[in-house]
Amino acid sequence: MSKWEKKSLYIILCLVTMVVFTGCGKEKSEEEKLKEQVEQAFKDAGIQLDSSSQSDEKPTVESKLKEINNFVIGDIWNDGLVNIGHYAHSGTDATGQTMDIDFMSQQLGKAMDKKVEYDKYIQGIDSKYDDVKQIWIKVSGEIDVLFKKLQDDPPTANDEDYEFDTGLFGQYSDAFSEAVDLLNQK
Repeated sequence: MSKWEKKSLYIILCLVTMVVFTGCGKEKSEEEKLKEQVEQAFKDAGIQLDSSSQSDEKPTVESKLKEINNFVIGDIWNDGLVNIGHYAHSGTDATGQTMDIDFMSQQLGKAMDKKVEYDKYIQGIDSKYDDVKQIWIKVSGEIDVLFKKLQDDPPTANDEDYEFDTGLFGQYSDAFSEAVDLLNQK
């Protein structure tokens, strides 16, 4: 049985137990026992019920770097940079969907504010992460170059002459992803 099948089974078991719990009106002690069983089922399924203890845990450098990598892939690349060249050449985003270039640029601007926080974080991590730091300097710098190009020379739809070269960004971000993945495998 796969991990997801187990979790699904536990969730179904918990839901059935809750229905029985609410419908039977047992004594307080029975209710407490049932509550413990439900909590144990969730725990066995790897589902945390108490969010306060999870939020109290300080993230590791590795988990924070993974968050930063996900940010680069999602907010910077998927929601921004990959679409700019496509928009200039076809008037649509990278998936062929209608795109509001001004809105995308605003959203990318918000992501740039977050990137500044990540720049500061990475500058402050221990020297044992120097390899990742050096790669990040390249990734971050190339993001800045591309964002400045977008601000200084925004694309117009169907402009075959518009150049927006993301090659270096791709090379650097791939190296950053690989380095972060290696750290998270240890």
